Amino acid sequence: MSVFRELREDFEIGLGCVDVTPGCVDSPEAIVNRVRQALRHLAPERITLNPDCGFAPGAGAMVSLDEAYKNL
Repeated sequence: MSVFRELREDFEIGLGCVDVTPGCVDSPEAIVNRVRQALRHLAPERITLNPDCGFAPGAGAMVSLDEAYKNL
């Protein structure tokens, strides 16, 4: 995540902080830890929390709607 420091100051980051691997539901603590790691390199106002790519229709990972809601 240290590469975040090299980005222009006006960039906001969509932080993929939720694993979308089928069958993997993150604990709230795991997500918080990922965000805390990013906060070492970015101001909080520059971060938008997102799931990692994969919950979108047509994505390679087949994640059920119920599982996606549990993760989010």
